[in-house]
Amino acid sequence: MNKNPHRAPEKLVKKGEDFAKKPLKDKIGGNLRKIYDDVVNEPVPDDFLALLAEADSKSK
Repeated sequence: MNKNPHRAPEKLVKKGEDFAKKPLKDKIGGNLRKIYDDVVNEPVPDDFLALLAEADSKSK
């Protein structure tokens, strides 16, 4: 477990990568992409798609 809240979790930093050499926005963006890639690639649930379609038909 990572006890220092200001230090990046080890699993997000590649071995040998010097985390301090990258600009801050690149560090943040890269780690956010690693964390949320799985979520972004998940399919949209059918119930949610049906809800969106219903809301779209009511707005016309």
